[in-house]
Amino acid sequence: MNSFSPKRSAGLSLIEILIALAIGSLLILALVQVFAASRTAYQLSTGLARTQENGRFAIDILQRDIRMAGHMGCVNDQSRFLPANVTASRPALISTFLTADQQFGSGSDPSAAITSDYAAAPGPLRFDLGIEGFNAVETSSGDEVELAPLPNLAADGSAWQPALPAQLYAALTAGSVGLPVQSSDIVILRFFSPTGAQVTSFTPGSTTVIDVDSMTHLVEGVANPGLFGISDCMQAGVFNATAVSGTRISVAAGGLNQSTFDTTPQFTVGQAMVYRAESLVYYVGRNASGNPALYRLRYSAAPGGALVSAKEELVEGVESLQLQFGQDSNTSKTGRPTGNIGTSVVADALVPSGAAGDYEHAWRRVGLVQVGLVARSPDAAAASQRAAATVRLSALGVVMTPPEDTRYRAVYENSVALRNRLFGN
Repeated sequence: MNSFSPKRSAGLSLIEILIALAIGSLLILALVQVFAASRTAYQLSTGLARTQENGRFAIDILQRDIRMAGHMGCVNDQSRFLPANVTASRPALISTFLTADQQFGSGSDPSAAITSDYAAAPGPLRFDLGIEGFNAVETSSGDEVELAPLPNLAADGSAWQPALPAQLYAALTAGSVGLPVQSSDIVILRFFSPTGAQVTSFTPGSTTVIDVDSMTHLVEGVANPGLFGISDCMQAGVFNATAVSGTRISVAAGGLNQSTFDTTPQFTVGQAMVYRAESLVYYVGRNASGNPALYRLRYSAAPGGALVSAKEELVEGVESLQLQFGQDSNTSKTGRPTGNIGTSVVADALVPSGAAGDYEHAWRRVGLVQVGLVARSPDAAAASQRAAATVRLSALGVVMTPPEDTRYRAVYENSVALRNRLFGN
C-alpha cells in the first residue's frame, strides 16, 4: 500500500524579503551617491576646463589684433603723424574718404591738420586713429561691480566714458543678439592687415589703377573685400576700391570715396604694398542663449559698396572686459615718442581734463594695452558655492562680486604691447 506524504512548500518569508529590500536599497543609495559625486566632480572639472580654455582663447584673440593696431606698412603710424614728417603735398595719411581740401587744407599748419581734418571721415574709417577705447562707467580701479546671472544690457551710449558715438552704439545694438553688456569696456582697433600684395603698377588719375602681384592675402577670411590700405616707406593711404578685376584695383570718386589719388605723389612700385584695411570693435555682448560672450564688430564694404557692419560671437562665457591704456612717456605733440610707457590709465583718463583737442594725439601715443577679463563656465555646477561676499574677483583693480549661480569663474590678465609702437620703432 502506497502512502502519500505531502512535501513542505519552499519560499521566502516576509521578513527575508524586507531584509533583502533594505540591503538592496542601501546598495542603490550608495551607487546614487557615487554617481552624484562623480557627476559633480565632472561638472566642476569640465567647468574649470571650459573656463580656462575660453579665457585663454579670448586673451589670444585680443592680443593678436591689439598688437596690430596702427600698422601702416613700412613705417609706423606714430612716425607718419609727427609734424616734422607732414608736408603741404604729403599728409600723414592719404584718405579717399575725405575731400582734397580736407586732406591737404592750406598747408600752412600741417600739425593743425593732423588733429582736425581727419575728423570729417566716417567714424569706422578713421584710420588715422589706430586705437580708441571706452571705459564703462564706474569701472575704474577700486570700483565695485556686481555680476548678474543674466547680464545687464547698457541703456544707451552714456554707459561708457567717453560716451559711445551714436553710429557705433547703433551698430552694437542692431538686431536682437550681441547687445552690449554694461560695466564692460570697449576697444576699437584699426590697422592694415599683416600680409598684403606687392604693387606692380600704380597709375594715378580721376580713376586710379593699381595692379598687384596676387590677391591671395587680400581675400583671406573675408569675401569680396573693398576696404584697402596702400603704403610704401614715404606715405600711406586708405581707400574703398571702386572695382576689383583679377589683380587690378580701380579707385574713383563716388560712394565712400570723396576723392581719389590723382593729386597725391605716386607710390613707389616694387616697394609699395596693398593691404586689407581692418576696422574692428571688441566688446562683451549677450548672445541668443542669454549668456555673455566676447564679440567682434567688423566694418566692411564691398568694392563700390556702402559701409556695413557684422557682429561675430567669438568666445562664450566672457563676462566682463576691463582695459587700461599705457601712454608713451613723451606726450609732446612735436617730440618723438620714446617707446617707453609712462602711465597706464582707463580710457576716460587718457586725455587731460579740458584738453578735448588733444584726443587724437593722446590715442596716437598709446603703446600698451592691459587686458583683464572675467570668464565663467557655460553651465552651473551641482556643488554648492561659498557666499558671494567671500568670492570676490578683481580684474585690473575692478572688484567684482559674482552671483550665487554655482558657475565657475576665473580672471585672466595680460599686457599687450602695440608692436608698431615699441621702443626703437
